[in-house]
Amino acid sequence: MDYNVDIQTKQVVKQLDEKNKFSFKTHGTWSKRNAEFIRYQEVIDDATVKVTIKIEQSGVKIIRKGDINMNLHFVEGEDTFTLYEVGGGRIPLTVRTHSILHFVTDNGGKLKVHYDLWQEEEKMGTYQFEITYKEQSENEHN
Repeated sequence: MDYNVDIQTKQVVKQLDEKNKFSFKTHGTWSKRNAEFIRYQEVIDDATVKVTIKIEQSGVKIIRKGDINMNLHFVEGEDTFTLYEVGGGRIPLTVRTHSILHFVTDNGGKLKVHYDLWQEEEKMGTYQFEITYKEQSENEHN
């Protein structure tokens, strides 16, 4: 079954000596099958991206399709590999996942992922991604 949800994402990015915070509110869908799926669209600097987050026991995937294509696979304590595709170029990256925390309630949940991105031997940054999703109440449906 699919639920309409309010979504809030927060991201903390540490690169070199800089720390930046981003937050974004939107609406999307949440479905529970053999895994949980959260789907929404985000717009970053005029780029529209469809985002799917797949939450399983074995790990978490964040799939971005559109003007930016990236498939991040998070497995706690392990390295995984991805290609970051933008503007026709492909950049191979290593994803080093520190922690995955997933809290579930009856009408939503919160997911937190803490990870590093590496390009070859160079650390691109440390990232903390958090998404909170909550089922919309009946009077919020249009």
